[in-house]
Amino acid sequence: MTREAQGFTLIEMAVVLLIVGLLLGGLLQPLANRMEQERRRDTTAYLENVQEALVGFALVNGRLPCPDTDGDGVENTTGCQNLSTTFNSGDLPWATLGVASADAWGGTVSYAVNGAFTTTFSLTTSGGGAGVLSVYDSAATGCSGSTGQVAVDVPAIFFSDAKRDFSSSDEQENRDGDACFIDRDYSAIAGSEFDDLVNWVAPTILFNRMVAAGRLP
Repeated sequence: MTREAQGFTLIEMAVVLLIVGLLLGGLLQPLANRMEQERRRDTTAYLENVQEALVGFALVNGRLPCPDTDGDGVENTTGCQNLSTTFNSGDLPWATLGVASADAWGGTVSYAVNGAFTTTFSLTTSGGGAGVLSVYDSAATGCSGSTGQVAVDVPAIFFSDAKRDFSSSDEQENRDGDACFIDRDYSAIAGSEFDDLVNWVAPTILFNRMVAAGRLP
């Protein structure tokens, strides 16, 4: 019987399978990276739509919505404090805003709003004390003062957990229940991981749109 008629030996099959595995591994990782980039791009676009929806809500109602605190996507006005020295947090009220219910990973977007903006506001409305929602580029700055400051006293902040909830100090700063949030570049460095996608409603943009629409003098 010729060697050709005998077929592959177990060693030859193992070598073939090893080669196929290496080829698949080399193909799957770039594919996974591309899919992750696409999800981040799609979620960034989604958050931009959320920003527009929040401004649109303010144009119609003269205020920003309260968070969703019971998971149905509708704002919960009961228990939503209308004080400049407080902020309200929970999930994005996506049904109230008329946007998609989740980010590209299927996760719910978190939402925090200064209490002064959950009732009819004016051009002089701002936060005070614990109600001042701020964005910094690192938790290491202590979330105070001007060092590392990205945005200060914003009416509302919303963010996606993205793929993972890392234990790094910057990611956990977005989940510790205070008025300071972190927005910085993606990082996979051990101990400094960060993949949150953060956006907010800037007061200048909100006031300008309200004035242009005749909603504010």
